[in-house]
Amino acid sequence: APVKAAPAAAPKGAPKPPPKAPPLADPVLTVREAEARVLEALQEGASQEALGALAAEYVDYQGLARRSLGPHWAKQTRADQAALVAALRALLEATYLSRLQPGAAARTEVTVVRRKGIDAELHVVAAAGERQVPLDLRLERGRDGRWRVYDATVAGLALLEGYQEQFPQLLELGGMKRLLAQLESERQAQLRRQATPAAPAGPPPGQPPPR
Repeated sequence: APVKAAPAAAPKGAPKPPPKAPPLADPVLTVREAEARVLEALQEGASQEALGALAAEYVDYQGLARRSLGPHWAKQTRADQAALVAALRALLEATYLSRLQPGAAARTEVTVVRRKGIDAELHVVAAAGERQVPLDLRLERGRDGRWRVYDATVAGLALLEGYQEQFPQLLELGGMKRLLAQLESERQAQLRRQATPAAPAGPPPGQPPPR
């Protein structure tokens, strides 16, 4: 009988696969699961690339990009759609992943604001010591039964709302090329802020009007 080859070992720092979800996985449990896996990855010294891969399991970047463009989404080529999703993911990873620190969130409260069908809104309060960070999440359940975030409100600013206002304007100014250039400019600005000690954190990406 032929001998089966042993499965290849996962690369160092790669996130562990999530547990198999039931068809109607709970959005609150999904957020709890994501929190536990991220904290575990941070404790194990996971790389930014590994953290990004982990976050991508819980964030619907394509859903965010599609909603941000609205009716303009269907008018784009598949290549441009893919480029926009990749640019949006790169910007959000550059903005938020560097802020994750081992043991940063000592406790997290998650409450359901609204849940209807495959859509849900959650209010999350992450507390570390005396500091509390409120966060509102909008999630959608995919065909695989898992919930993924497609919008987040941070410091009173909703990512999706800002993108829905900005992206169509940028398309009118210079098409997809102009939009992708703006997202890359925002990403580079975030990287420069992180490279400067004690630099204040900028607003959520995509909120300032196009220049």
